[in-house]
Amino acid sequence: MKNLLLIAGLAAILSCNENKKQEDHKEEMKENLQEAGDNLKSAANNAGEYLKEQKQQTEDSLEKRIKEIDDKTAALRKEGSKKSKEAAMKLDELKEKMSKKLDEIKNASQDKWDSTRATADELMQETDKQWDALKNLFK
Repeated sequence: MKNLLLIAGLAAILSCNENKKQEDHKEEMKENLQEAGDNLKSAANNAGEYLKEQKQQTEDSLEKRIKEIDDKTAALRKEGSKKSKEAAMKLDELKEKMSKKLDEIKNASQDKWDSTRATADELMQETDKQWDALKNLFK
């Protein structure tokens, strides 16, 4: 009987000790998960801020170019020559493309941002070429 009580007591002590280790391990896992969650939130916030900043820069660039197109178109229309009217029409088409792209950028989600920005960059390059071509017409 003494042996049975001794074994039962020893088993109880060991099981209590094991529970303490399990509790410590669970607590450590909770802390690690909390830290990982905090890191993930921080990374998401940083990514969100970066996206917001990139979108704003692209929007500003397009808005600036649209303003330049508006100014140049107004000047060309005042001239009244056939060449000026043709150039103004081309600029109006270009402005329409840029306005559509600006709307896309304003509504772009994070997962589609890379492709939206790439097409915006291509449009800016296209407008640079057309802008230079129009300048050469009037030299």
